[in-house]
Amino acid sequence: MPPTTPKTLSSDEVASFWNDGYLVLPDLLSKSDIETLRASLDVLESWVQTHTHNDFSREPESQNSNHMVIRKITNIHLHGGTPWSELLTRSDTLDIFEDLIGPEIKFHHSKAMMKPPLEGSVKVWHQDLPEGFISDVEADRLRPLGTQLQPEQVPVVAIQYYIDDSTLSNGCIQVVPGSHRRGLFEDPLDESLIDPQEIIPAEVRAGGALLFHCLTYHYSAPNTSRNWRRGVVFEYMAETDGVELDPGYAQRNIGWGTPLRSKT
Repeated sequence: MPPTTPKTLSSDEVASFWNDGYLVLPDLLSKSDIETLRASLDVLESWVQTHTHNDFSREPESQNSNHMVIRKITNIHLHGGTPWSELLTRSDTLDIFEDLIGPEIKFHHSKAMMKPPLEGSVKVWHQDLPEGFISDVEADRLRPLGTQLQPEQVPVVAIQYYIDDSTLSNGCIQVVPGSHRRGLFEDPLDESLIDPQEIIPAEVRAGGALLFHCLTYHYSAPNTSRNWRRGVVFEYMAETDGVELDPGYAQRNIGWGTPLRSKT
């Protein structure tokens, strides 16, 4: 359980996250942080032009056959080296997560989402939980529970740091506030579940971050601009209640389940 008195977030911010299923926090990265992380991604982009690795996914919308345009880098905390592993375990980051999910914090996974200019493809409406976090059998068991399945039972939360401005034109994440309390649905989400009047574009300036729960409905439009929308996702988790996470997720996501903080 989260502490009664938050360490870093305000009580209103904690309440907002659990009410809405997401939270935008500005200015978590310094200009130096941003420059270091951008330089690291430039090195990785150069490296993958002459190497192959299963953790580097090609952008499916790219028409460039002579250049590996990256959509996603899985396990960025390993491939990116020290700047990324340090960001993963920063005390101020872990303080934020302790405020949200309590002091027993474990690592779930990491990835860099590149969203390149004019080529970054759509990510349709979905919830993260059924995208490998749980088995198909567990998903089939949980769906009939409907709203009896509450987000507090599955404290699995992502933070997506942005090293570029994330805007509507370059494909920022869009969310439906409160959708994390509507239960678990098929993946991807049937768009009939989405009321356009409820959608909020979670625009974030470079250096800021978006936090969202694994049951929150979210979507990312294509990047139709000439600007990058690069972001790194670190997912953290605490003990679940009545939900069995799939340890098989660790087969590709190195470090899954590693304790990062405890109360003892």
